[in-house]
Amino acid sequence: MSRALLFFVLCFFGFSLTAQTITYEDRVYDDNIETVLLFRKGDQLSEPVIRLNSNDKLRLSFDDFSNESYRFKYTIIHCNEFWEPSDLRQIEYLDGYFEEEILDYYFSLNAIPGYIHYTHVFPNHDMRIKLSGNYILKVYVDNPSDENVLFTRRFFVVEQMARVELSIPYYPKMLEYTRKKQQIDMRVFIPDLFSAEPIQRLTVTLRQNGRWDNAKMSIRATSVLMNELQYNYRDGIVFDGGNQFRHFDMKSFYYQSMYIARIISDKEGYLVMLHTDYSKAKKPYETIDDIHGKKLIKARQDQVTMIEGEYAQVEFTLKHPKIEDADIYILGALNDWQLDENNKMRYNARTREYHGRLFLKQGYYDYQYVVVPYGLFSGDVTVIEGDHWETKNTYSAFVYYKERVPEYDRLIGYQKFKSFEISIK
Repeated sequence: MSRALLFFVLCFFGFSLTAQTITYEDRVYDDNIETVLLFRKGDQLSEPVIRLNSNDKLRLSFDDFSNESYRFKYTIIHCNEFWEPSDLRQIEYLDGYFEEEILDYYFSLNAIPGYIHYTHVFPNHDMRIKLSGNYILKVYVDNPSDENVLFTRRFFVVEQMARVELSIPYYPKMLEYTRKKQQIDMRVFIPDLFSAEPIQRLTVTLRQNGRWDNAKMSIRATSVLMNELQYNYRDGIVFDGGNQFRHFDMKSFYYQSMYIARIISDKEGYLVMLHTDYSKAKKPYETIDDIHGKKLIKARQDQVTMIEGEYAQVEFTLKHPKIEDADIYILGALNDWQLDENNKMRYNARTREYHGRLFLKQGYYDYQYVVVPYGLFSGDVTVIEGDHWETKNTYSAFVYYKERVPEYDRLIGYQKFKSFEISIK
């Protein structure tokens, strides 16, 4: 049933529509939308970060499983460092139109079930960004009211003026973390332009891989030396070392690659069953190459991925005793790093296994299992995956400066680091 017809039927029979709550994060609100990607044009694995007043572009793409094409629209919302809408009006941070249509779409070919692939590149001559900071891309039908929103995506516009240096000491300040946690020692170098009230007005967000649930936000300097900000916290800035990501290759359904136990196909599509996973918590660290939790949407060489890439129900199985007062989630870019009902695993007491299922397009995927105690919102990767200082993690540092006139959080620095490339002390 199309969206317009569904809306008419509900209104005709007097049913009330439950208003959905839009959050300013990477989230899909429409069941027909799958495989939303937002990346710097030309590099699918890149973070959605562009430089202000440059020729950098972002490419948006997604698949819609509706029966007909729509004239989807989008707008851009400026946010503060905590991903809350800023007080700026759109005319203050946008030149040109405040909304645009997504006009490029293609019908899938030989895919079961069928879908429509949409793609768009921005900023462009019709919509230009004037200020740096955090931004939310909001895609919707008709108008941007919450009930019409299909999905939201975060992206960043940076003025590259601050420089960040990171190091990971072998011996952290808390000795019980030795050989387990990754303590981030940080220095930020700023030009004279930002020397006014640097401790009060300059903050840093540190993110590990693509996760937001364990991000360290609004980190303030403990001291200032000339144009150098120092961060000497008593216990240090510490992340779980974790472990290398698990992965599976689903670029082709013609063969079963490593970690895939079985591929079943019928008139409804494909079911991909992964080999049973086991806990790594008490096992020694093993160096395994991964893509730091990301996903690479790619089909076989003889297929055009965007319209010929097919979907499959992917079955995850984790052999593990039930963990009381906590849930286990699948986590990675394959589910937008979300800890929600769609990604929560169900426990089978008879087999003593956790099971989960995701609907995914052909490609290569990283993932991990995280444990979330009841009442908390951050996942613990160490319970299932283990905790190792040697783990190859990617860290992203975002430096914000609170501008007074107009008042907004200006993004003046962005740097990305890999733990095995960071200076080791």
